[in-house]
Amino acid sequence: MLNVNLNLTIGRTYIRLLSSSVLAVIGLTVGLVPEIEAHPNVDRASMLTVSRSQLAYAQEFTPEETENYARAGYQVELLRRQVYQEIKSSMKQPPPEIVCDRQETLDSLPPEIREIANRYCDRSREIVQQNNLTVDRFNELKTYYDRQQAFYQQVQNILLKLQN
Repeated sequence: MLNVNLNLTIGRTYIRLLSSSVLAVIGLTVGLVPEIEAHPNVDRASMLTVSRSQLAYAQEFTPEETENYARAGYQVELLRRQVYQEIKSSMKQPPPEIVCDRQETLDSLPPEIREIANRYCDRSREIVQQNNLTVDRFNELKTYYDRQQAFYQQVQNILLKLQN
């Protein structure tokens, strides 16, 4: 009799653990985070509540920023392609990696290429600022764009409109 009760207890515990894990994964996937609230005189089943007010991946950008990022990113990309071709034809080879906020990538360039790269960096900053973003905020939004499918899709939708 002890074996049966022990096996039933282990089975129930395993099922609870498995179902909790599945629910947690589903919740995080759709952006819900469980909140555990302790209420005196309330049964244990009703202690766990799920709130949409606390998203697992908080949306830390506004629709206006999304549109500004899309516009700025599009303009910077057009400029980048133009500059890439200009450097490529000057160097007779593909340009090395150029990162505007890493001075060492600019310092290692030949002087005439460094001048082109500096103009690109300056113009990129202007484009970002003309679209009501700071460079730091643009870079944050770029991280969201690279990592968050929902933000990526929103930007893609805006880009489609811009290209038409």
